[in-house]
Amino acid sequence: MQLWDGYVWRQERDENLLAYFTACQMSVHTKKPVKFGDLLKPLRQKKTVKRDKKQEEAHLRETFKEQLK
Repeated sequence: MQLWDGYVWRQERDENLLAYFTACQMSVHTKKPVKFGDLLKPLRQKKTVKRDKKQEEAHLRETFKEQLK
């Protein structure tokens, strides 16, 4: 678990560093400064997608039936 925690920490650190320098580069070309936190929002959001298993199963059955023909 400590290895995993270290990996996640390094990933977040790298994302922060890249977002910071990207924001600096983008801010030069825009009137309103870009905040690096705004660039990180999509990466940090929790994924809350409700999945309907019956619809997924029906879709997969259709897809694979078409491919097998």
